[in-house]
Amino acid sequence: MALAAMLLLAAPVRADDPPAAAPAAPAPAPAPPKTSSEAAERLGLKFTPNAELLITSDEAEGVKSQDGRQTVVFTKRVRAHQGDMHLECDWLQAIYPETNNGHPDKIAAKGSVVITQGTNEARCTEANIDNVACTAECHSSGNKASLRRGTDDVEADTIYFDLCKGTVKAVGNVSVRVREKPGDSDVPAASPPKANGG
Repeated sequence: MALAAMLLLAAPVRADDPPAAAPAAPAPAPAPPKTSSEAAERLGLKFTPNAELLITSDEAEGVKSQDGRQTVVFTKRVRAHQGDMHLECDWLQAIYPETNNGHPDKIAAKGSVVITQGTNEARCTEANIDNVACTAECHSSGNKASLRRGTDDVEADTIYFDLCKGTVKAVGNVSVRVREKPGDSDVPAASPPKANGG
């Protein structure tokens, strides 16, 4: 899986292209998003379907249902890696199809869920990934789910990812914050206390 952003790249000029009559004016910069939903569309997770999936934990228990599907529950220090995407959580359930191809159809993660890919990081208390539908959702009980990408932060009740298109949709109490630099604090520093006159 990979996080994707929409970038506009100029096409390179080939040596056999005819010279231009006059230098072209630079293309205008893309217009900034007009709404928080449009800003959120620049962020997303992108699935790498053929990458190896590795799940590790301190404990794991597998059960095979009557329909032939296998469910494995991983607990305590759970880590999952696929391509350049990493997931950490307290509890993870992987549901495999009847004809197990090595990749689960669905994954449910709970408890301090952190999904990272490059400089992008999603945080929530529950995440559900559907590999068949190529979707994921992240939400937090009592708090907001968050997605940080460079200087952009998106917070919402639920964040939905299209893992094939690399887009994201934030729903419910959405806020989008763009910081000056990735290291900037979300909260301004407190002013020093004033000295009492004496």
